[in-house]
Amino acid sequence: MEQDMKSLHPRLAWMMVYEETKSVQAVCEKFNISRKTFYKWLKRYRESQGDSVSLRDRSRRPHRFPRATSEDHIALLYKAKEETGFGQRRLRSYLAETYNVSLSERTIWKILKRAQDEQMASQG
Repeated sequence: MEQDMKSLHPRLAWMMVYEETKSVQAVCEKFNISRKTFYKWLKRYRESQGDSVSLRDRSRRPHRFPRATSEDHIALLYKAKEETGFGQRRLRSYLAETYNVSLSERTIWKILKRAQDEQMASQG
């Protein structure tokens, strides 16, 4: 049994040892983890009815971005960049004067950089 544990995902091994021993303390000592950590993963494991997929790390990426720049503003930015060829500093002023859109220079730079990176990735 000991050798089988090494080939398994560590968290699944924790659950298997717990099922055998029914001792949280023994599992935590054996694998050198805190009880808080073990209970967190045990809760997830039980909530999924013993599905080992529940023992994978979850993404920490937010589900939504409430302060994200709107698609309309991004489209205007691309249009203005195409028309004028300005950099982020002049684009900021141009967007404010022409379209009444307020974006920071940094935001403009990041949006243009992301578009450039995506274009480079699609080419090569």
